[in-house]
Parts: sequence; structure tokens; C-alpha cells
Amino acid sequence: MKIQKITAAALVILFFQGCTKDVDFNQLDDANIHTTFISTLIYLNLTAPDFLNDLNQEISATSDFIDPPITDETKPYLEKVEFTVITKNSFNRNFKLSITFYNAFGSPIYVLQPIINVPENSSELITMIEIPKADIHFIYNTRYFGFTVLLSPSTDGSVILISDTSKFDLKSSAKLFFNYRKI
Repeated sequence: MKIQKITAAALVILFFQGCTKDVDFNQLDDANIHTTFISTLIYLNLTAPDFLNDLNQEISATSDFIDPPITDETKPYLEKVEFTVITKNSFNRNFKLSITFYNAFGSPIYVLQPIINVPENSSELITMIEIPKADIHFIYNTRYFGFTVLLSPSTDGSVILISDTSKFDLKSSAKLFFNYRKI
């Protein structure tokens, strides 16, 4: 019985001796937490009246503006931004879509490239655009995004009429990649 107690005590001491090591709490300073956030930016369903003025004359552009989904607290941790743009066009006209970043004074500071071409009578088209890492700093000064839909001239001289039932659909989202770390 005495041998069993000595053996048990030796095993307990050996077990605790072999399973512990120094803990370095400074490792927390090197921790990184990677996360993504998807923000819906805009949904537009444009019809003929959206491309006509008060006299029912065709206009070449229509715009909408939104606030960016980034706060001052998250800016230092932002590493990557991917825009997803989904378009659908039942008009017999081509469109171009431009996404511009504006500062607090309303001046353009960055145009997302490439400008998106939306062909006439096109089914759903998905375009993904990533802001290059070198250009991420522009988003820090962005007060709002502008989405501008440009109507291309007609090849046959036709114009959009108030009775036209065609639609131009636009959906957009931004996927934000963050790395929360000690700064």
C-alpha cells in the first residue's frame, strides 16, 4: 500500500511538472482579429421618368448619394474594401455607372475604377471592384459616395419616352475587411 501511495504521488508531481510552462501575457499585444463586414450601400429601380426632366426631355445622368459604412473608430483597422455591383437593364440604351468618393466639401477625391458599362437589354450583371491597398486612404476622407448613372446616346436617334416601361436596376454592397490589432 505504501508503494502505491508513493507511486501515485510521484505520478501527480510528474504530471504537473510536465504540463506547465511559463505564460507570456505580452503575446496579447501581438494578437490580430480578422473580421469582415458586409454593408448594403444602395438599391435603385430607375424607370423612364428618372431619365426625363420636367418637360419630359431626356437627361444624360441621374445620381444618388450615400454615407460610407465606415466610422472613425474603425478606419485604422480597415485593410481591404470590395464593392459588389449588380445591374440589370431592360432599356434599349447603354448605361455607364460611376462610383465617386466625395469629401466633406462636396469635392470628388476618388473615382472607383473601372467605370461599369451596362449594355442595353442586359440581364443581371455582377461586377466586383476592389480598392487597391494603396488607395484605401481615400476612404478615410470620404464623407459620402456618389452613384451616377450615365445614359449613353442613342445609336438610332430614339429617345426615352414617359410611357416607356423599361427599368434599370442597381444594387450595391461593400465588403469591408478589418484587422483589429494593437496600433
